Amino acid sequence: MHPWHRSAVVFATLTALTSTALAQEPPAEEPPADDAQVKKPKRGDFDAGGQVRLPNGPDEMNQFATFNWVALDVVGRYFLLDSVTVDGKVPLAIIKPDALMTGEEPSMFGGATIGLTAKLPRMPFQPSASQTEVGVVLTGAYMREGAMLLSEKDYPRFVGDFQPGFSAGAIAKLKLSSLIDVATTPVFVYQSASAGALTAVQIPASANVRLGSLLQVSADAGVFTGDDFSFGGDDGGRISAGGSVTVKLGPILAHAGAGVASLLTGGLYPSVADSAYIDLNVKYAK
Repeated sequence: MHPWHRSAVVFATLTALTSTALAQEPPAEEPPADDAQVKKPKRGDFDAGGQVRLPNGPDEMNQFATFNWVALDVVGRYFLLDSVTVDGKVPLAIIKPDALMTGEEPSMFGGATIGLTAKLPRMPFQPSASQTEVGVVLTGAYMREGAMLLSEKDYPRFVGDFQPGFSAGAIAKLKLSSLIDVATTPVFVYQSASAGALTAVQIPASANVRLGSLLQVSADAGVFTGDDFSFGGDDGGRISAGGSVTVKLGPILAHAGAGVASLLTGGLYPSVADSAYIDLNVKYAK
């Protein structure tokens, strides 16, 4: 056989074998979906952790500074169902003054709360394309008198006797896109007191931006009344404002935030600067 013909036969044979191998090669696997989309909390899951807060607060001489008070909130959540959770919290003042200028002696232990949070099924009036989630939250508490009226941005002023109380409210979350959502949880608060009862409204809200599956940036705000639904600063009303960053590291959620607990002066805070806060939150999610 002529060398040229022999080369042509070899080339044709190699081409045929290569084509057969490629045809039998399994298709490339699709990249795995985003972990945040695959792993969603479900029945039997739980998360637990602690939130360290560094709020400005007064010392024995009524001078406000960051490290006069250090708060630790021990929190936990258990999923009874995919959309129903039991939530618990034990707030502590691990650093505090021995006494205040008012003569009150704050306690380290603020009490405890336990609540039920349920996400409601889609309502008939909601459009099929609606990205709104709604739910209800019911919480029972046994805390120091007035402690239920404090927000997570306030210094842990735990004074007086323990009193029972409860709060009830709604959860609303609107997804503007796959990356952006806004959420609010307005609640009514009631707590027994040595003279009558304490009633208030609390309306925390946040706008959240997810930068991938591991990072979330939030802008936080809230309106918190004093007793008897008082909105004025001198009567205990506060308007909070701040921001936070949350990072997911495997099963660990790490959160850091800062802002002011009140844009209103009087009551708990003589000035806006006196209400500055820092909070750090670490949770283990399973």
